[in-house]
Amino acid sequence: MSSIPSTGSVGNNAKNAQVGNAYNDLDMSDFMNMMIAELQNQDPMNPMDNSELISQISQMRSVAATDKMTTTLDSVLLGQNISSATSLIGAEIDALSDDLQRVTGVVERVSVADGQPKLHLDLNPKAKVTDAEGGVEAGEYEYRVVWQENGSTFAVDPLAAAAGKKLKVEEDQSSVLLSNLPETTTTKQIFRREVGAKDFNLVGQLTDPKVSTFVDSLATDDLSNLVLSGTPQMMEPKRSFTVSLKNVGEIRPPS
Repeated sequence: MSSIPSTGSVGNNAKNAQVGNAYNDLDMSDFMNMMIAELQNQDPMNPMDNSELISQISQMRSVAATDKMTTTLDSVLLGQNISSATSLIGAEIDALSDDLQRVTGVVERVSVADGQPKLHLDLNPKAKVTDAEGGVEAGEYEYRVVWQENGSTFAVDPLAAAAGKKLKVEEDQSSVLLSNLPETTTTKQIFRREVGAKDFNLVGQLTDPKVSTFVDSLATDDLSNLVLSGTPQMMEPKRSFTVSLKNVGEIRPPS
């Protein structure tokens, strides 16, 4: 026959845990208030022994010293983190943003939120060849990231700031990372063409409008037959990202 666990035991464990948490939450002012209340309510005919009073005062001093040391250490740690964060201003970093986007760009400024320094990156869309293996052949390429809003078609050129507005891929079986893409309200479509070609062919799409990165690893023969039609309105967006220090990967100091 199976036995039923004692509810009393569970209740006592929960109660003990609550009491333990309550003691852990006590600070110096709580100890002082308890001692004053104890002195005010003691038996006048049997007052607290001096040695017991001295022992309680010693305990309070120990608590006060611990609180002070904790506060000091927290302040020192925050100062070190702020120093580390501000030293990154002007540096280019690869990181994971607080909204879980892969970003690459220059740190513009630093702020402090909830006791933690935050790096701010105001970034334009960009494209670069990655180390990951893919199917993109050697050559020169152009890209368009396209979306629709309110019946109009918009696009950004992730190579707008690059020389010749094109990307040179040196080797076959490469991949291209498009990053810092704008946040939209609808699906983003990514188109690619080889420099000199007439049409942009569809590479893929981002159904989550908040996603800011896309990896192109398709060979030319694997591209969709869907081509970019019409002339979308070209945008020059700049998207802001917030990054925690712990989520910074590679750092490239300013030259």
